[in-house]
Amino acid sequence: MDEFAELLERKRQGSLKIYLGYAAGVGKTYAMLQEAHRLRQDGFDVVIGYVEPHERPDTLALLNGLEMIPPRACKVGDAVWHELDVEAVMRRAPQIVLIDELAHTNGAGSPNAKRYEDVLQILACGVNVVSTLNVQHLESVAERVEEAVGVAVRERLPDNILRRADQIVNVDVAKEELRERLRQGKIYAKNQAERALAGFFTYQNLSFLRELCLREASGDQVRKIEEQKLLSREAAGHAVEAVMVALSSDPTDAQTLIRRGMRMAAQMGSICYVVYVQRPKESPTRIDAGLQRVLQSNFDLAARLGAQVVQLEGTDVAETLVNFASERNVRHAIFGKSRLSPLRERLRGSFILDFLSEAVGVDVHIVNVIPKDMER
Repeated sequence: MDEFAELLERKRQGSLKIYLGYAAGVGKTYAMLQEAHRLRQDGFDVVIGYVEPHERPDTLALLNGLEMIPPRACKVGDAVWHELDVEAVMRRAPQIVLIDELAHTNGAGSPNAKRYEDVLQILACGVNVVSTLNVQHLESVAERVEEAVGVAVRERLPDNILRRADQIVNVDVAKEELRERLRQGKIYAKNQAERALAGFFTYQNLSFLRELCLREASGDQVRKIEEQKLLSREAAGHAVEAVMVALSSDPTDAQTLIRRGMRMAAQMGSICYVVYVQRPKESPTRIDAGLQRVLQSNFDLAARLGAQVVQLEGTDVAETLVNFASERNVRHAIFGKSRLSPLRERLRGSFILDFLSEAVGVDVHIVNVIPKDMER
């Protein structure tokens, strides 16, 4: 599909706005509901598709005066819970629908496994959506958050959903104010507050998450400038520095390299290319079937995170990568550390060293991945 056709296709779809926050309780849902009242006063047809008020009085009060589409009841055994009713939203066809908690996992028996899939379905029908999201649920940062914060991030969504948004609003609040809200029982019940303050809501954890959120929001601004062509191509090249992750057919830990590249690209608001150079001896008819499956799995992860996967052919890996980096304005290249000993690397040669000597204006990042059984 060419650029004009893509533009026409987007025009037929609804717009997506996301209120992005760094933790529960910063005020994402509250801000979304406030906007709904402003839009309604301006004459827009606004409805609530699904809002999770968490029994917070200030948020509950903002539900008054807004039309709500009844949620769909899900029942498995004796358990009953409620989910967004996508079909009802599409039948109602409002101008704008509010759908809370974009990363939510739907209950068993739902048409879509994830709420962001519900949202994409609604957008495709031309309905505009306003939603909310915490930064730790982005696939590219979830594992990093788990390592830094020590809390499992079970609900995740692809980074390209965030890039699909036409507008992102960073809902920010001072860390001490957030902790005070927690003490007052405005986020969780008071009997849970002290445990939360000593656990997830420590100053260190909140500082880390807030920094991630600010970087994601600022990166989005750069992306929008580039997409709207407000800069010349040359100026955009200086403003937006593409990231390239170079994969071999059997890398030490491709997932770590890909996530590192996506984090770097997100921080700079740039594109991330995951590039594999297929040498003659690695053609589909000659490469090991097991390596083919691993390679395809790595490509699938990269695409799910929102990277652009590029497969090239060439006998000289370094030269092929250098030419690609020059054509695509790559300013940061990420490689995994070679598993060869320094002596064997000197004897056999290193395409990373060749890339270093030939690439002009490219910062090279060599990631030394720690094997899983040595991380303790």
